[in-house]
Amino acid sequence: MRWVHLVVLAILVLNSMASTVSASPKGIITCANSDLPSLPDNWSMAEQTCVRVDLGVQGPGTTLFFEVSTNQEIDILLFSANSVSVYQNEQSYRSASVWQSESVFESFSGSGEWHWTVPSDREETRWYLFLDNLEHPQDGGEGAQGGQAAEVSLDGGTTIAQQYTLSDSIHRVGVSGYAVAHGPFSVDEGTFVEIHARTMEGYPDIFVMTESAYSLYSPSVNWSSASRIASADMLLVTNERYLPWQATDTNGEDLYVIVDNRAGPGGGGAGTAPAGVTVTITLTPVLDPIISSETPLDSVDVGEAITLSGLETPNKSNQIADSGYSWDIDEDGMADSTGPIASHSWDKPGNYTIRLSVMSVDSRSASSTRVIQVLDISDPTVTIGAGGKILKGFGESIILSGTFTDNWGIDSLDWLLDDVVIESNYSITEPSSTLSLNISTEYAAGDHHISLRVTDKAGRSSRDDVTVTIIDVTPPSIGTYQEELEAVLGDPTEFRLMAEDSESDRLEYTWTFEQGTANENQSSGPHVIHVFESPGPQYVVCQVENEAGLVSVAEILVIVGSGEEDRGLSLFSIALIAVMALLLLSVVGFVAFNLAVKRRVSDISEDEEQDGPSESSPSMEAQIAMWAGTDETPFQPPSMQISDREMPTDPILADLLPAQSPSDLTGSALTEDDVLHDLNEVPMVLEPGALVDRKVKRECSSCSRPFELELPEGIDSAYTNCPYCDSEELVNLE
Repeated sequence: MRWVHLVVLAILVLNSMASTVSASPKGIITCANSDLPSLPDNWSMAEQTCVRVDLGVQGPGTTLFFEVSTNQEIDILLFSANSVSVYQNEQSYRSASVWQSESVFESFSGSGEWHWTVPSDREETRWYLFLDNLEHPQDGGEGAQGGQAAEVSLDGGTTIAQQYTLSDSIHRVGVSGYAVAHGPFSVDEGTFVEIHARTMEGYPDIFVMTESAYSLYSPSVNWSSASRIASADMLLVTNERYLPWQATDTNGEDLYVIVDNRAGPGGGGAGTAPAGVTVTITLTPVLDPIISSETPLDSVDVGEAITLSGLETPNKSNQIADSGYSWDIDEDGMADSTGPIASHSWDKPGNYTIRLSVMSVDSRSASSTRVIQVLDISDPTVTIGAGGKILKGFGESIILSGTFTDNWGIDSLDWLLDDVVIESNYSITEPSSTLSLNISTEYAAGDHHISLRVTDKAGRSSRDDVTVTIIDVTPPSIGTYQEELEAVLGDPTEFRLMAEDSESDRLEYTWTFEQGTANENQSSGPHVIHVFESPGPQYVVCQVENEAGLVSVAEILVIVGSGEEDRGLSLFSIALIAVMALLLLSVVGFVAFNLAVKRRVSDISEDEEQDGPSESSPSMEAQIAMWAGTDETPFQPPSMQISDREMPTDPILADLLPAQSPSDLTGSALTEDDVLHDLNEVPMVLEPGALVDRKVKRECSSCSRPFELELPEGIDSAYTNCPYCDSEELVNLE
């Protein structure tokens, strides 16, 4: 086993020595020199020679193009000024950190073209392109080895991008991979998307996909290209292909241009070798001017200022600047307005044609027209200069003035009284009219409508109305009332006032109490009840107003006394408590009386049982004679008497039972049912002053809702207001 370890150690040492040798520079590479301005150029390159092309200082984002042709395999290498010494010093240069791998082509032969864009992750720097026909100790046998002479030609320079170039650069794709040439980007429907592909190696496919299709394609597993836009396919690009595709049916989605090096679809590349292809994507944006407006253009009103818009014109590629919009509104072939927005109005009906022209930033132009139908679709405006309701008495006059306007013109006007024309004018010269009218006795009292109606040239009319109320001039007449009265502080005080007005069906009563104090309040109705909260003399004012607004006023002087200072409770409260106490005592006494009767009857029955067996019960006739008598009053004394021996000894029962003869009671037992039957026949009579229920339930005659009111002692009828609708109601204690 020891020798095995020695062998392994020897191998490791040899590998270390080999690595050291390969990493060591062999010397300085010397190449023939050229530069970008000298191109195109040709070289006969002997084996083991190279050409260095100085591309100059280039800034980030600059795109250079190259066209190369060679009859033998050579390596095409690209270095920045910072890394070119690694190559020239024969150090290991085959690394993305040293060369620009997207623009490196080893073992290339034939003809090819590619575009390369300076990386944007660095500042301006100098770049070098090498045509290499050398065998390098550091290439590990990769690439061309320079075994034969080669005839090489090269052209190059800075590309001049067109106006709408989206992308122009080389894309390197490994086996079974893909790259996004450009995207996402958005274009208007109808825009031409021009795709130009040039391969340097491999046989890739070029796809155009929507955002949703790309989401199915991009995964590394279970991917699918079936949702690509088939009309934009460029399959198996072997050299150079060009496709102008018009964007349609994109549903407004963003687009992607894909360099595909995966297997399939049928007819496409197999994706078995690396691919390198330059893809240039250029747009020709659609020009399609569209005229729009928030106002319907098929029915524009005369004189209406409408806003015309060209903002719905496709412009996702910014193909039209604001100055690229022009409007011809008066059909004279000259631009009346510029910019995407224009405003205009027409002073008479008719059909008018407007034109919108657009010019793109690449000097293409297009135009469109729209017919606008102008109509008089608005009514005239009319106003009578009178505010609110006009009140007039008989014999007075009224003067009304009206003004009117129209967007085209007024043809006629009419003054109407209660919808009957009383004055007309068919020669309108002024935007106003005046009516003078005398209020005579031929008009009935009440409301009348005076109208001014105007009609425009299109036959559209409008009117304004005022209401003139013919009224009487006499206020309500207040009947006799008590001008002075006394009231007690805290007690309800009744006020009643009646007025008449033959011209008015309805009078309004407004009572003002305790005016000028913190307790000031108002009530309505001819009959009110008020509880004063402030002592002393004060005026109660009642204002009566008729339907014409005329008012009569009554004043009542009220002397409000404080009452007894030490009485505590009011007389009404004391009386109420006394009545309730008497009622309670009556109920308690009656219950106690019944219980005493029951106990006494029970005692009598026990005594009779002790005296001996009871005699036979009296006959029916005897019982009738015993209890009935000739009067319907219970306990009527019969003509018969009972002996002292058989008379009940209980004083209460003795007072209640009638006198009976001894013969009637002989052998009879007085039962509890007999006594209670007679007691129940006694009507219950309330003592004077007993409590009477003074609650009155009433249904409102106006709103039909029930309410309840308790009348004070001594008041059996009163007016009150419904608590729900304030309707005045008469209530009576039934």
